[in-house]
Amino acid sequence: MTTFYVNSRGQDVEIASMAYPHLCSAHAKLVREQRDGLRQKEIDAMAAEIAVRDVQRAEAEEAGEGFRP
Repeated sequence: MTTFYVNSRGQDVEIASMAYPHLCSAHAKLVREQRDGLRQKEIDAMAAEIAVRDVQRAEAEEAGEGFRP
């Protein structure tokens, strides 16, 4: 699976290290602008990382812990 996202400046950014709000907005932008399917691997990897963080947040909230994605 792809582990990097190519940002608007052409730089490779590790998906797992992206701040949650930035990850979500970058994912939404890619989904919105996709026309040819060339970036589908990045979209899928970002969606998977968002899902993992959402589960972690839900588990932390359930356990009564504070959590920052």
